[in-house]
Amino acid sequence: MNNMKKSIRRVFWILAICFFLLFGYMVHLVVVQRDGIITNSYNVRLNRDDATIQRGSIVDCDGMVIARSVLQADGTYVREYPRYRMSAHITGYNSMGKAGLELSENFTLLNLHNEILQRVQSVALGTELVGDSIQLTIDMDIQSLAGDLLGSANGAIVVMEPDTGKVLAMQAYPDYDPNTIAADWSSLREDENSPLVNRGTQGLYPPGSTFKLMTALYIMQNYDNWEDIQYTCTGEASFANKTIRCYGNTAHGDLDLNGALTVSCNCFFAEYATQLGQDDLLDTMLDMSMLDKIPFDVATSLNRIGLSGDSTESELVETSIGQGNTLVTPLYMAMFASAIANDGEMMTPYMVDRVIYSDGSYGSSASPDVFQKIMSDEEADLLTDMMVSVVSSGTGTAAQISGYTVAGKTGTAENATGNDHSWFIGFAPAEDPQVAVAVLIENSDKYGKATPIAKQMLEFALNQ
Repeated sequence: MNNMKKSIRRVFWILAICFFLLFGYMVHLVVVQRDGIITNSYNVRLNRDDATIQRGSIVDCDGMVIARSVLQADGTYVREYPRYRMSAHITGYNSMGKAGLELSENFTLLNLHNEILQRVQSVALGTELVGDSIQLTIDMDIQSLAGDLLGSANGAIVVMEPDTGKVLAMQAYPDYDPNTIAADWSSLREDENSPLVNRGTQGLYPPGSTFKLMTALYIMQNYDNWEDIQYTCTGEASFANKTIRCYGNTAHGDLDLNGALTVSCNCFFAEYATQLGQDDLLDTMLDMSMLDKIPFDVATSLNRIGLSGDSTESELVETSIGQGNTLVTPLYMAMFASAIANDGEMMTPYMVDRVIYSDGSYGSSASPDVFQKIMSDEEADLLTDMMVSVVSSGTGTAAQISGYTVAGKTGTAENATGNDHSWFIGFAPAEDPQVAVAVLIENSDKYGKATPIAKQMLEFALNQ
């Protein structure tokens, strides 16, 4: 009898544990993985109401329509993109699956804000069922300029408001025409240049010398009396199995930290990285939220850090100057520049500003949100001063704008499969930052440098 009771208790506790494990897993699915499941391209619910509900429109910050539904003769709706390729990587597509905002905002665009009334009116009056529309922070004038400036160069441009996280433009090339996605699908999928990939949020690149801003911060945080540093650059320096050379083998002479960043001296940053070691540099990179997943309106790639506990000195010096295995997205670099401009606060980026209901009324606007405080106010001010020096008298003079003080950092990233990539990140005005930008141009020897493009983007956005 006692043995039977023990067996019953065992079965009871096994069933109880299984129940709580199943309950915990269901809570995890609903709370933690909800958004990923909802927007997963394999979710069959994505297309549930497409045939009967007029999908809401997508409009820019001024109300310009960049995606809308058009009624066909058979009573179904087809998606139309009036700006064609110019906003392709923002809107995405709604044929051959979904991508971009068409994917992430799918249920908003199909949502009936006043469903009972709308369905009654549809039956009684024959009116169409119209889903909610969304208004973006994107300014199509800035977006279009970014597209024009990229031209046929593979790369990306991201423009942000530093203190809010609003994305004003996010352009990438190569792109595609979302109006003809079905007809072009095979060729787009097979294209070795991957036009379906949004290079602004999914492209991963060595940051080049833009990373020296992070290395400068690492030196400030870990080197006693860093203001007194003096280093004599001879144009090259040897470290273990690695010889580092400055651009053009230029001997920069005696430099402090500000001077080294101004002229982008590779040898300086490699030297102090070896003195301070990889652990503190790795800590700085993690403190900069480099490995934190960015919550954004479209798909993003996670940055990669090329340092670990057993990295060699060669890997350390490469990382310190933005080469090696560390890879970043242009979106992250725009966020990093924005954080320096915003007293060290990195804002959560966003493109969807508010919902517009089918009756023309508006939902509440999105609220700016701090993603992470990545540096102190003082550190941000010091880096800003150094970035101003870069543009006023260093490697970034091509970013100067009449009437404005521009803060920026140039970068050249070695590319194992072709010509070097060109970077520029920065913001303006330096005294009261309104606009931040990250520009990445692949194979820049062929298509030109990022800095002049960044200058035009900043100037145009400031005058909007």
